[in-house]
Amino acid sequence: MEDISDFDKGCNFFEKDYSQKELYNFLKSGSDMEKQLACLRIEDVKSPEEADILISNLTCVDGKIREAVSYKLKVFMQNTEKAELFNRTNYYDTFLDAVIDINGNICRNVISAISNLKNDKNFAQYFKSEIFKRSEDVLKKIENFTYKDKKYKTNKELFKLYWYLETLAIFDFEETAELLGLLKKCSKTEEYTIREKAAVLISKLPQNERKKLSSINNDKNPYVSMKLVK
Repeated sequence: MEDISDFDKGCNFFEKDYSQKELYNFLKSGSDMEKQLACLRIEDVKSPEEADILISNLTCVDGKIREAVSYKLKVFMQNTEKAELFNRTNYYDTFLDAVIDINGNICRNVISAISNLKNDKNFAQYFKSEIFKRSEDVLKKIENFTYKDKKYKTNKELFKLYWYLETLAIFDFEETAELLGLLKKCSKTEEYTIREKAAVLISKLPQNERKKLSSINNDKNPYVSMKLVK
């Protein structure tokens, strides 16, 4: 049964007028419920300190808080000036962890948010490099799983790989050797959703390199073939 006292606390929280500073203080050090509700009420981000509080609640906290923060980032970072508040190297690894959150809505929100930083050379270089490394680690883990381990652990790692590929799709590629190598490996996975994401990324390759991915180009799964650029 729903906790009436928590429900009442939530109603009371929304009935009171709080300044932006007070809402950020709740998000910084309030209870889980206060953090979630404060984030829902926050309408702007104006300083590096406020950006810090949002980012500190993007990972390693309750899922409802993470989702609320990820949504706010998606909204705020559509504004170029606001996006620059989040273009800080000490945030990059947090973003990398957030794009593989167990909650797919959070993954989508964060990818949408960081897409507004994709034209920053340093951000794009670091992010792509790290995703290539982490994707390779995932593929190695999958290869080394025993039959007994395979189902649960493989699904968990494939989930990460799916979102890494989804994230790579926001970027442009001048150098495509690493991308081609990753797509070759992904094209051999049994999970069609990985091959589907790989098919989307083929469009990032020059025509002569696309031909090297014959397994995807000739994939019989309709969801994969529909994603290929003709």
